[in-house]
Amino acid sequence: MLLWYYTCIFLFRFKLEYREIPTLRTVMLFILCASMLICCQGVVVPITLPATVTPSVAVIVTVPPTPRPTHTPRSTYTPTPTITVPPLAPTATLMPLTPGQREQLFDQVWTVVRDNYVYDNYNGLDWDAIHAMFAPRVSAATTPEDFYQVLRDMIIKLNDDHSWFESPQDVVAAQGRFDGHLEYGGIGAMMRVVDEGWLVTQLAREGPAEKAGLQRRDIVLAVDGVAVPQLIAGRGAGALHAVRGPPGSRIKLTVRSAEGTTRQIEVTRRAIPASSFQQVEVERLPTSQIGVLRISTFNIDRLDQHVQFNLEQLVADEPLAGLIIDVRGNNGGRLDYMLKTLALFVDGGIIGSQRGRFFRADLVVPTGMTLSVLAEVPLVVLIDPETISAAEIFTAGLQVLGRAQVVGMPSAGNTENLRAHEFFDGSRLWLAELAYHLPDGTIIEGQGIIPDLIVDGEWWRFAPADDPQIQAAVAELQSVLVW
Repeated sequence: MLLWYYTCIFLFRFKLEYREIPTLRTVMLFILCASMLICCQGVVVPITLPATVTPSVAVIVTVPPTPRPTHTPRSTYTPTPTITVPPLAPTATLMPLTPGQREQLFDQVWTVVRDNYVYDNYNGLDWDAIHAMFAPRVSAATTPEDFYQVLRDMIIKLNDDHSWFESPQDVVAAQGRFDGHLEYGGIGAMMRVVDEGWLVTQLAREGPAEKAGLQRRDIVLAVDGVAVPQLIAGRGAGALHAVRGPPGSRIKLTVRSAEGTTRQIEVTRRAIPASSFQQVEVERLPTSQIGVLRISTFNIDRLDQHVQFNLEQLVADEPLAGLIIDVRGNNGGRLDYMLKTLALFVDGGIIGSQRGRFFRADLVVPTGMTLSVLAEVPLVVLIDPETISAAEIFTAGLQVLGRAQVVGMPSAGNTENLRAHEFFDGSRLWLAELAYHLPDGTIIEGQGIIPDLIVDGEWWRFAPADDPQIQAAVAELQSVLVW
């Protein structure tokens, strides 16, 4: 009986794979082999057919391949690198989604906001009406870029200056900036908008802008003869891309220094790695024992280690009598990095809490990390209206724990905490879900950190030696120092 069963199975599988009936000789040979196996072993044994078909619900017949030329993906053109113009790394591209996938992603993003946004009134929005408003735009989008812009526009409707949506391309770029691996073709300068143009806030080390003579606190008035306010009026936030371009191309800038003199600068663009920008800097003020620590962001990996290394270098030859921590223009970052950095100056403590619709947690400073060389050194923190988010909470922590005096202008009042939500296509939503509260329960959202000593004025319009807020911070430290 077993022999008959296996013979039938063999005939069926042979026809399924080879599309023909086996010869009588083949069948007899199979029967002889099967009989010997059954008689000798006395058990049912699995039979491996000479076919390569893998049993499955749907059997796919594979035709034995015939050697033929195969398609080789065309390689991406890479410019021949030279000493002066290295090539840029490839930029991630957006993959198209099917209409069904677009609707799925749209619904997922909309639902995350509905269920998790920090305010259950959605800043006065009817969130169901928002869905009805944007659903037709999702269907009408003709390109991946258009579709992802619809999702960005929907999140912008929250009008909270915190939440934002990132396409998969944006996510890759953000990760590159975080890791320090991102490159772009430009001049190596970070700038922000002021009334007259762009204020230079940072320069890439040994970058083309620095080599051409551009300095911090310079204001770029025009690009290739076109006034910056005119560029902004025509291109909005994208106007800064006028400074970027292919490595090797040139650009002419009209620049005004903090001292008020105007000059022309010609810069040759090149590939700029994000790691070229030094986010932590220290210096010792001339003829004094007062140091300055500048932290530009709380969004770089191992920030506390960078701060510790720089401060230890600063005091290696001579101790400090006072330290100014400058977080003016700091755009915030991650709370965990901020808390570890704070722990270099205070040994533990609760600096407030973060609260949402369904969550509350205290913000606790780690212990055992304080720098002994700064244990008795008085601190002053400098802030301004561009001190944002984690930088504000950092300042509040030092202030409420009594570790530092705060000098400058009230901060941005932008302290809602974000959580990241990642989606199946590689996109990401950063959503405001938690609000920062001081230890006494006060919310500083919308009003900011109030300095102990308010020093009005746009500090960046002054040369560093004449900066009125640094001068006030020095005077504050001198009032408590014993010389």
